[in-house]
Amino acid sequence: MFKCIPLFKACNRQVEYIDRRHNNLTDVPDDILRYTRCLEELLLDANQLKDLPKGFYRLVQLRKLSLSDNEIGRIAPEISNLINLMELDISRNDIGDIPENIKFCKNLQDFDVSSNPLTKLPPGFTQLRNLTRLGLNDVSLDRLPQDIGSLSNLVSLELRENMIKNLPQSISFLSKLEILDLGSNEIDEL
Repeated sequence: MFKCIPLFKACNRQVEYIDRRHNNLTDVPDDILRYTRCLEELLLDANQLKDLPKGFYRLVQLRKLSLSDNEIGRIAPEISNLINLMELDISRNDIGDIPENIKFCKNLQDFDVSSNPLTKLPPGFTQLRNLTRLGLNDVSLDRLPQDIGSLSNLVSLELRENMIKNLPQSISFLSKLEILDLGSNEIDEL
């Protein structure tokens, strides 16, 4: 969906929202990469994307990026260029590692990385102090960072279907937390 008809060249700089969910895309279309100065919302869920091109990380005005249910294997360190990003959904992909540079996405509030083969969070992850919702369901985590309590704005922390055995004491500092989902883990005492 476009807010304006992209047939008019004068209009190209105005596109703020693109929805190409549930298509058969195997690559990010080149026309999307033209909107580096104005694109704020990009929805590419439920396609067959495997990689994100280098130019993708020049979409610096993005506030919402949804890439769930694809076949993406890697998020590049250049994710740090997306400094305006507030919502990032990379759930249901093949991502085994989150780059440490994610810590520079300081405006990130909603981050879902559920259902990926992820075993740990990168160093510095807890510097994302504006996070209010964090989805880490079904990612093979066996522990949380000791300083998880630094994410003091978290309202929802979803950790269902992992291998977590115990929780760090700092979790008690999450004073705004309303939802803590620990279902199907290996915790034997709280």
